[in-house]
Amino acid sequence: MLFHRRAKPTPNTLEAILATYEARLLAYVARITGNPSVAEDIVQDTFIKLAADWEGEFIDSAAMNSWLHKVAHSKAVDWVRREIRLNKLHEEHQKERGELEIPLPQYGGESRISPELVLKLEEALLQLQDREREVVLLKIYEGLSYKEISKQIGLSESNVGFILHTAIKKLAKSLGGKENG
Repeated sequence: MLFHRRAKPTPNTLEAILATYEARLLAYVARITGNPSVAEDIVQDTFIKLAADWEGEFIDSAAMNSWLHKVAHSKAVDWVRREIRLNKLHEEHQKERGELEIPLPQYGGESRISPELVLKLEEALLQLQDREREVVLLKIYEGLSYKEISKQIGLSESNVGFILHTAIKKLAKSLGGKENG
């Protein structure tokens, strides 16, 4: 059987945006949910929403990046909240029936932090201003350098550092930690 190499997507198409952002979004959503297969579903839903709701050309830009991360983030947080509610209902049902409580393999058994803490962090992130949240996500979740972030969002490296410092202080305060910087 002869295999044909798929042509590289032309710029400004949904396929090009998918090729650019899919892996990054999958990793990001998997970190939030702790479940790679759920991450695939959420990222797929994110791109379906993009195809349905985006107006204008599909141009790789900071606005596109921010929009995709916000939608994926929102869908992932909704999934985590739903899982927490379902797990609580399941536990209550077990107690009512007098069944032995068997620990549920939440999040594929791979998460090192509790779903409640993940939810608290996600809620704290939502309290940040859009620019602050974007810088935190790019630095912490994407692992970009100040220089890479500054190029992506169009600010100087010192502005990126200041925004990140301020956002981290706000997150620490929101999560009950020390505010000293």
